[in-house]
Amino acid sequence: MSSRRHEVWGAPIAHSQSPQLHRAAYAALGLEWEYRRVEVDEASLPIAFSTMDSVVQGLSLTMPLKEGILELVSDHRGPVDLLHAANTVVKSEEGWWLDNTDWWGVKRALEDHGMGERSTVWLLGAGATARSVLYALSQLSAGHVVLVVRDPARARVSSVLAQTLGVSHETRVFDDLHSAPQPHWVVSTIPRGTIDHPELFADVAMGSEYLDAAYDPWPTPLAQVWAAADRTTVSGLDMLANQALAQVRCFVMGDSSTPLPNEDSVLGDMREAVGLTRAPRAN
Repeated sequence: MSSRRHEVWGAPIAHSQSPQLHRAAYAALGLEWEYRRVEVDEASLPIAFSTMDSVVQGLSLTMPLKEGILELVSDHRGPVDLLHAANTVVKSEEGWWLDNTDWWGVKRALEDHGMGERSTVWLLGAGATARSVLYALSQLSAGHVVLVVRDPARARVSSVLAQTLGVSHETRVFDDLHSAPQPHWVVSTIPRGTIDHPELFADVAMGSEYLDAAYDPWPTPLAQVWAAADRTTVSGLDMLANQALAQVRCFVMGDSSTPLPNEDSVLGDMREAVGLTRAPRAN
């Protein structure tokens, strides 16, 4: 396939691990494609997108661009409209289209580390990443989800999505978790995993596993609590590697659900490129 370029956009963007992941995948597939970081904020997104170099054939987006792009591209695929967010932009012969692979990254990370059906999950936070987690949990047939937020009003959008997806759920504030059903998993979408008094989760950590959407810096304060309890502690890099794999599917196969050639080996190279072991369960 001829040379082409893909980019990851966001602000700030210097910390992004997407270039390492994508470049490893392209090398494994024998593709001489470029992938680079570009600083783009929400205000500059429309002009940046409309004046983009024609050599760019796809984009990876960080927040808040995942919502801003929706008005600029009309072809929305997968759960983009349901989640009101797109992290993947692809150029085809028919034009640009959007997809969301964040949810799939969450789903694969939880599957890889043993989450079973009917699990009770505490979901910390209520932003766009939390919506992707909720969708992933619905696909994993989670038994019950506790939406944990600082202010109940912040959980309204997540609650409506959970109702739409048919997910059993309730909303709790951080100060009212003593009577909440005990979780099998706790998933945090709180930036940097930073909350007041993470040590208060020590008892919960003794009987549950933990996935954090954050990965830089690592471990987060909450992740340290689960690590101290010697429980499964999964960083956001696992999610990132899997969602990037689905993005590469979009760029190479034209569809996020179509596997790549020799995909297990490709994913292994991607994981190694960001310091993960080749086999997810080995973490």
